[in-house]
Order: sequence, then structure tokens, then C-alpha cells
Amino acid sequence: MSEEFKVIETQEDFDKAIQKRLERAEREIAKKYQDYLAPDQVDELKNEYEKRIQKAEESLKAANEKIAGHDQIVADLTTRATTAEGKLLKNRIANESGVPYELADRLVGSNEEELKADAEKFASFLGPKSAPPLRSTEPGAHTTDKATADMATVLSQINQQFSGGN
Repeated sequence: MSEEFKVIETQEDFDKAIQKRLERAEREIAKKYQDYLAPDQVDELKNEYEKRIQKAEESLKAANEKIAGHDQIVADLTTRATTAEGKLLKNRIANESGVPYELADRLVGSNEEELKADAEKFASFLGPKSAPPLRSTEPGAHTTDKATADMATVLSQINQQFSGGN
């Protein structure tokens, strides 16, 4: 033993003697608890996370409201599209069956076959289809000016000559 034992007589001597031991103990404790948080740090983190959660909940609520609005729009548009497709189908079947356009909405059925059957039954009550006239029967529809009338007369004379009749 190279060092002799010294008696500690003052507080200062005592503090110097245990200083190294205290520093070593502090390092060991610091190393042991280095991954732990202090209570005030825990409170700060807790408050920060609560704020984040509150913001996320508000964002979620806004997004859900927006989605609900879009769902309503989709439902409305789907209803409109279904209605339009039904009217289009009724108009097409009415046209094919000879039912007047004004009466197409009166056709009843949940599918195309039922609508066709109803349209045929309805068309039978309306009577036979009349073919349009080959030539206009409206008075005054064939009124022409003098030059056109003269040309028609000359054309009929030429036709008579070539057909063998004078």
C-alpha cells in the first residue's frame, strides 16, 4: 500500500474524498435512466399528443361530413340517372310500338319486356297505324309560279312524244 491512511478532520476533506464516488454514482444513475423521461417532459408530450388527437378528431369529423354530403349527391344523381333511363326506355318502346310520344309516360312495367307488352296492348287501343301519304294532300302545297308551271307543261308534252302518244 503506497498510500497512507489519513484521518478526515474537516467537512471539506470529507467532500473531496467522496467526490469521485458521487460522480461515479451519478454517471451510473444517468446511464441507467437515460431512456426515461422526466415528469415535466411526460406532461409536455401528453399535452402535445392530446392536441394532435383533437386536431385529428376535428379533421375526421369534417371528412365524414364531406363524405356524407358526397354520398347524398351520389344518391341524388343515381336516382336522376335511373329516372332518365326509365323515361328513355319508355320513349324508345313507345316509338317502336307506335304509341304517341305524349303517352309514353303512361306505359307501365318494371323491365323492357313488360313495357313492350304494355305498349303493344296500348297501341292496339289506338287503332291501326296509318301510312303517311305519298304526296302532300295539303291545299296550296303544289302552288308554283308561272315559269315552273310552263316547265311542267313542256315536260309532260315531251313525255307524251316519247311514249308514243301525240
